[in-house]
Amino acid sequence: MRRIYLKRILSASMAVVMAVTMAGCGCGKKKTGSTEEQASHDASAYVFKDNPIDLGESIDTSSISALGKFGDKIYAVGTAVSDEGNNKTTVFTFDKDGSNLNTIDLANSGNLLLYNAALTDDGSIYTLEVQYAGYMGGGDFEFDQGLDGSSPIILEDGNSIEIEDSESVEDDVTQYSGEDEEEALSDDSEADEEGTSDDAASTSQDATEDTNTTSSEGGEGDVIMPSDTDTGVDMSSSSNVDSDTYYMVKYDNNGTEVWRQEIDSTTDSYYYVNSFIAADNDTLLVSDTNGVHKYSTADGSKTADIAFDNADTEYGFSAYVYKLGDGSFGALVNGSEQTFYKVDLKGEKATEVGTVDSTFYDYSFYSGAGSHDLFASGSEGIYTYKLGDEKVSMILNFVDSDIDTYGVSQMVAISDTEIIALIPTEDMKYNLTYLTKVDPKTVSERQQIVLGCNYIDYDVRAQIIKFNKTNDKYRIVISDYSKYDSDSEMSGGANKLNTDIVSGNAPDILVLDSDMPVDSYISKGLFEDMTDYFKNDEELSKVKYMDHVMEAFKNDGKMYKLIPSFYVETVVAATDDVGNDDYTWTIDELEKLVKAKNIEHKNIFGPLTRDEVLEMALSLSGSQYIDWSTLTCSYDSEAFTHLLEFVNEFPEELSEDDYNYETAALYRTDKALAERLYLYAFSDYNYEAKGTFGKPIKTVGFPSDNGSGSALYPNLQLTMSSSSKVKDGCWEFMRYFLSDEYQKTIDGAWPVSMTKMDELSEKAKKKPTYIDENGKEVEYDDTWYVGDTEVIVDPMTDDEVNEVLNFLNSIDQVGNANEAVTSIIFEEAAAYFSGQKTAAEVADIIQSRVQIYVNEIS
Repeated sequence: MRRIYLKRILSASMAVVMAVTMAGCGCGKKKTGSTEEQASHDASAYVFKDNPIDLGESIDTSSISALGKFGDKIYAVGTAVSDEGNNKTTVFTFDKDGSNLNTIDLANSGNLLLYNAALTDDGSIYTLEVQYAGYMGGGDFEFDQGLDGSSPIILEDGNSIEIEDSESVEDDVTQYSGEDEEEALSDDSEADEEGTSDDAASTSQDATEDTNTTSSEGGEGDVIMPSDTDTGVDMSSSSNVDSDTYYMVKYDNNGTEVWRQEIDSTTDSYYYVNSFIAADNDTLLVSDTNGVHKYSTADGSKTADIAFDNADTEYGFSAYVYKLGDGSFGALVNGSEQTFYKVDLKGEKATEVGTVDSTFYDYSFYSGAGSHDLFASGSEGIYTYKLGDEKVSMILNFVDSDIDTYGVSQMVAISDTEIIALIPTEDMKYNLTYLTKVDPKTVSERQQIVLGCNYIDYDVRAQIIKFNKTNDKYRIVISDYSKYDSDSEMSGGANKLNTDIVSGNAPDILVLDSDMPVDSYISKGLFEDMTDYFKNDEELSKVKYMDHVMEAFKNDGKMYKLIPSFYVETVVAATDDVGNDDYTWTIDELEKLVKAKNIEHKNIFGPLTRDEVLEMALSLSGSQYIDWSTLTCSYDSEAFTHLLEFVNEFPEELSEDDYNYETAALYRTDKALAERLYLYAFSDYNYEAKGTFGKPIKTVGFPSDNGSGSALYPNLQLTMSSSSKVKDGCWEFMRYFLSDEYQKTIDGAWPVSMTKMDELSEKAKKKPTYIDENGKEVEYDDTWYVGDTEVIVDPMTDDEVNEVLNFLNSIDQVGNANEAVTSIIFEEAAAYFSGQKTAAEVADIIQSRVQIYVNEIS
């Protein structure tokens, strides 16, 4: 039971951090397209100045778990554990610029976690604290981390759980997975196997939900570790708590507890709290599973329930309450639809404002200020919202403001033009900052470069911010067409971008993807030939590149696409089966070998179904049947018909035993012949040869009657519009991705720089190392497992490294996994696989349909 509780504490703590990412990027949610105005925008209109707030060296901003305002002051709640191992909660109050800092330590309650906090204008501090079910008190944990962010050590007596040398609580949390939970249940004799695991899982999930959309008045769901401090509430360490218990607590402005009141958490389902805010000096508002309730600040007693008209409670009541800019209150109710309500505290009722046609799951809402009902944070910036509107309105753009983030952790709006925000950084730290609106007229005038994309690449976005900060002549603005995607038109963004490109309205720079008919665009003269830019670049002309790969990505020897890194998809087989002469084979050669070795078709490439083999064939050799430069197809060829006939030899489904078979054992016992391999690094090849096969291998690709069955795939493709008016500026930005400075940062893919490739080659020939406690570099053996047997994987030899390099420099085919074409082939091939049509008939239909698609999209 103790181990379960530890995980629940960590899960709840992680909820605060996860809310940053989930709320900021809209993970798992579909963009709807109608919540924002347009892909392109005026870069000067949404600029805020980032003014960092320094609360002192002893304060770790990552410990801030609540942020809000009271009167003309700002407050932040920091949660940590004291050097003595006791729970330590500190309230910081300060002016909006960080001056006049005041620190208040709360008299914490034993065995309780701080769930949320709010301050009223008179300086009183109100908290929502929870004792989670299943916790046994008595100081079971030691958790040593101060507000200075010192490294924590978490111990659980009797279970030997130890996490050392982590930088933050968040890092520790990631070490506890669902597998850990199962292990805990099996190891801990005190745990209730049926009830505890479900309860712990739901606690973690609800904690995340509670923090995902929050009020700036009440802050986010705050989580701290339990202490042994005495409290007036009986929390005996000798007994379990059967259900979560919530307490509302008042502290005076010195941190002394004034009163404590248990909240009624009786419910038919799991109880949770969505929001907790101070309405005024007299009233607290709690939104929970049972509704929205008013509580008295005098003693914590409940004074009224707020009645919601027509609220959707089919899946339980879920509402978030906010203070609007004019001082009134509103709520967002999540049911089968999202509905905004205007809340009348005096009348104790909520009236529906309207159900929105477009959902707002991509945004985290916060209380309003000035003329704005609400503020919201999304992946691109900060927005305002008026109840009843169909969309949010951008007020701050992160990129335009040179802020490298995909959302804020917490935020409180002070006025129409002032915001206090806690912004996560790339290194898992947080910056507390005072954001102030910059007059568009004062934004430095620079030539604007529009970069168009259908979802922005993270690395490109980071480089744009870096470029904008340092370049005094040009400024890049992102035009993300994914905003046009919707539930009714999933490819709205791609279609809009295609329309703009072919109509001559293309952005200056484009981030290309595999579904674009890039060769068709090039043949129409829509993209700029960057060959001369590259040749005349004094710095890049001195860099050694993988010339063959660079040439493969060109069109007719011209550089229309800038590709800084790539990966390879191929098929490998044992050298003693396929020989060592070249890097390709035909279907007939494969079939002959299969017959000679008596291998079942289902196991040729390891256990694969017919559809899986067809997908692999199209990914590896599908580019041979369509020529985008000439807008022609060859699916009615004998080669494609032969491919369909080969694929039809594989089973439609596999048995459970096929999936459970140890795959590596198939290759080591000659029951399988070849395997699909994604090559991102030398280690991928080394593990395959010495781990899976246990013998030398050859990269032969997918069997093909037309040529190579291996393909180069770009990780990133940038191009320049031929109609751009700022081509020199475009190149000034794009060239950086080919520079040694950028190439040396590439990880998890092949660079095009030979300088970086040489470094990777030397590293592949050495054993991996780690730094021991004395700062000494120590080598260790790399290993692979075949079933339960550990296999030592030796470093690569010169010959093995050269084999990989020679293979990379032999590939001429660039993969093009067009989803629309793949879908057509699968739809029509089904008629052949089911015996309704011949392979030739199906091939003719595919030829016709794909040709029509090619003509239409081009």
